[in-house]
Amino acid sequence: MGLKLNKLCFLFFILLNVKTYAQIDGVKKPAYKDYKSDTAFIDFNKLRHKVAYAQINLLKKGAVLVRLKTNSRAITKLKAVGNIDLATNLEKETELENKIVMSAFKKEFDFCPVYFFNSDFSDTIRKGILTGIFLDSTLNINPAIVCHASFFLIAEQDGIYNSSLGIIPESFAKQASENGSYARDAGIVLKNKYFLQLNKPFPFFQIKAGTASHSTLNEDGLYTDIADVLKLYRKVSRNAGDYKRMKSYRGVVAAYNHKLQSFYDEHFGAEVTNEIKEFVY
Repeated sequence: MGLKLNKLCFLFFILLNVKTYAQIDGVKKPAYKDYKSDTAFIDFNKLRHKVAYAQINLLKKGAVLVRLKTNSRAITKLKAVGNIDLATNLEKETELENKIVMSAFKKEFDFCPVYFFNSDFSDTIRKGILTGIFLDSTLNINPAIVCHASFFLIAEQDGIYNSSLGIIPESFAKQASENGSYARDAGIVLKNKYFLQLNKPFPFFQIKAGTASHSTLNEDGLYTDIADVLKLYRKVSRNAGDYKRMKSYRGVVAAYNHKLQSFYDEHFGAEVTNEIKEFVY
């Protein structure tokens, strides 16, 4: 009887451990939205406000680098298959759009210094090289333009995402990529120097246009200084939506400039403490 009982106890012990190890081996990587229920999210929720407040104060003393898309790959592919006219049209459309974006920031953005670079130099920016890449008003690289800011953020037209990352240390950000779900397009999305979107409560994107207070409209409702550029863009743009978006882009920049200033005024003086140092970059 005792021997039989011992065998049963031994069998129960084996089954218990098999179940336990099966559970360990069967652990699955949490789905995107599950990170909020993880214990680490407590730290994220606690730190994100402090990080955002420190970032806006650093940005006021730093700079915004505006990434202008070149569409170079698409243009090269079109030329390679003999679609020369289409490639030429895309080149012109891209050039005009970049002129509109640049003029908008030059006229309506004064929160901090702003610089412009082509998307082809994104990897150069990631490496921290801020010389020999910035564009002048003719969209040509001017070696004399150098950014000396110790803290900078990237601005561009892009989509915004339900972030899969949250607050991450800089050591991890260098290899990280955004895998969250797409939400919608925005006229301006602000990202860190590794091209990862920022986190709320930092106002990292702008969708709606406001009033361009430093610009005047002509009788056609176009901004006087770029009226000719907008007319040309209307002729070469692929659809009416693109033209409408670029026509109001100056108002988007003006609204975002105001949003950043308001956030700065509200959290003026916030500093980078040891607690958040590794998350502010």
